[in-house]
Amino acid sequence: MSELRSALDGLAELDLAELSDDALLDLVGELSVTANRVAAALTSAVRTADRRESYRRDGAVSMKGWLRGSCRLAPAEATAIVSTGRRLEQLPATAAAFAAGEITATHARAITKAMTPSRVAKAAEAGIELGETDRILAELARQTAPEETAKGVARWVAGVDPDGALDDAADTRRRFTMASGLDGRVHLRGDLDAVGGEYLHTALAALMNGDRPAGDTRGHAERQGDALVALARGALDGGSLPDVRGERPHVRVTIDWMALCAERGAPGVAGGELGWAGPITPETARRLACDASVARVIVGPNGLPLDVGRAQRTANAAIRRAVEIRDGHCVFAGCDAPPEWCDYHHVVHWAHGGPTSCDNGALLCERHHTSVHEGGFAIARDPGTSHWHTYRPDGTEILSRAGP
Repeated sequence: MSELRSALDGLAELDLAELSDDALLDLVGELSVTANRVAAALTSAVRTADRRESYRRDGAVSMKGWLRGSCRLAPAEATAIVSTGRRLEQLPATAAAFAAGEITATHARAITKAMTPSRVAKAAEAGIELGETDRILAELARQTAPEETAKGVARWVAGVDPDGALDDAADTRRRFTMASGLDGRVHLRGDLDAVGGEYLHTALAALMNGDRPAGDTRGHAERQGDALVALARGALDGGSLPDVRGERPHVRVTIDWMALCAERGAPGVAGGELGWAGPITPETARRLACDASVARVIVGPNGLPLDVGRAQRTANAAIRRAVEIRDGHCVFAGCDAPPEWCDYHHVVHWAHGGPTSCDNGALLCERHHTSVHEGGFAIARDPGTSHWHTYRPDGTEILSRAGP
């Protein structure tokens, strides 16, 4: 173990910046194999300690409990290591591939998780040799990513345990949670059954790829996140959701009038607050107010409402249609996002006296609407034309381009 620690110390002291690309990639490959071998050795050691009940020395009631308490592993991770170690004893080919670093712990878990005692017994009754299955799945794991290995395992399960496969498929429970973080971001977590996941994936894929603008440099995860928001916005705007307490569902944001009218970066000015997600900056509040129904609410010194005015649309359908015809797409430099992805933006904000009109309006996709409000960018149109200019926060122009 001291030699292993010395090797790791030497690795930590290595100046990676001095390595060539070839040497760096070779190192990554070697470390990947080494990480697999270390994970296999850990699994083997855990299995031996589990068999001996060594955990009792420290007063733990199980090896999983010891791993959680002494190694601070997450419950799911501790369970996976212990279970994988137990079932690998019946799968020498998979264990050998794991020990050699040829497959990852995720591969090994995909195989061992399905090898329950009842399924192994059913396979034996059907004349399916476990040894042959082990060799086939180990070779599959060597050649494929974990998700493809899992699909191969699922086919084996369907063959030897069709009732169990049906039970797995019949689990249609769907879980989804949203939590507002301390950093102002919203964190999502959940899992869906296969059919529910297919519905969501198909809808997101359509939004991600149906009208993807040219030159889009967003990664897959970022595009998928934008598509999820677009899916929700489309449902809210399209009126397909049921009314709640007699009113169409809507996003509620409370905006202080002083914050709405203040200049960018004015000190001591509070922003707004979303109904669920919490505080937002003044610029985000102004962006949301650009293309929304606005309800006037007068409050007293204690913050309690005194009067509520009638909701009114800041840009009616005729103005919106005229702006769409003129601009054709997002007017930010280099962006071709179609009109249905865009908000109506007041070039001079209405809180600063800017009228809700075609001349004072522009199409901006959500990303660039945010850039203009929160990011300090600016746009301007040559009067009487569809020619727009985009300016960086320092005032320099990015480039100009003509509309359709």
